[in-house]
Amino acid sequence: MSDSCIAVINKPSGISSSDVVIKCRNAYSHAIDKKIKCGHMGTLDPMASGILIIAFGNATRLFDFALKKEKSYIATFTFGEERDTLDATGKLTRRSELPIYEHILDILPNFIGNIMQVPPKYSAVNINGKRAYDLARKGKEFDIKAKEVFIRDIKVIDKTLDGDLCKNITLSIECGSGTYIRSLCRDIAESVESVAYMSKLVRNECAGFEIGDEHTVDFTDFLANPLNFVFNTTTLVDRLMPSIKIDDSEYFKLRNGQSVSINAENGIYSVIFMDDLTFIIKVDNKKAKSICYLGD
Repeated sequence: MSDSCIAVINKPSGISSSDVVIKCRNAYSHAIDKKIKCGHMGTLDPMASGILIIAFGNATRLFDFALKKEKSYIATFTFGEERDTLDATGKLTRRSELPIYEHILDILPNFIGNIMQVPPKYSAVNINGKRAYDLARKGKEFDIKAKEVFIRDIKVIDKTLDGDLCKNITLSIECGSGTYIRSLCRDIAESVESVAYMSKLVRNECAGFEIGDEHTVDFTDFLANPLNFVFNTTTLVDRLMPSIKIDDSEYFKLRNGQSVSINAENGIYSVIFMDDLTFIIKVDNKKAKSICYLGD
């Protein structure tokens, strides 16, 4: 079994992404009788469930490429209460009147496209060398700068109403990297003069993998039989970018840091050499250089 591979875990709620990584690394290392490095490609909060891609060995070098892909979520927002963490795990900090459902529908288009968003204070954002959540837990006062994020689409898929007032709304959200769904919940509520918290979150698609597809495995099933549920790195890369084949001469040039001529459009490509995935290259004006080596 290759040291460079991935697993597509359906993470349950109630466990952190880092704990999933530790348990998956231990299970896989034990199965191959060799300690191996391991990491995840895109954090999920402990209360969230859904797709968490785990990379082993050199597949961890693909983190930045996977992170740039858009993701899809199913999120439930509960109105009338604010929590300090902006999700169901937090302490109640404020109450408000329920918003009118039609008002929510009216403002949702304002959150599609490139928008400015302030991350939650209970997040991993770096504040002068400290994690924001550590400062928040200690009661420290601090500000987080807004950043631009991209939201491709928002659709209402369910709701709970009290007359014309909205208690809960469940949304399908397609968004780019770095988007905080908890912040989106907060901002939507503020736009209709209310408060809300995220009561449920499922990541149902990430880097081309979906819950229920042939590659996705429940966390407990992976721990029981890790060798049955890992895939070669190409399984991921094929969903991230197109591929190019090279010959011996091109391989050695790229391996030595030289550029090669490639008849391809500008962009990022995976490189196949002798049926193995070996490089990620960047093509610019028909010239390509390696930006990631995936060999040993």
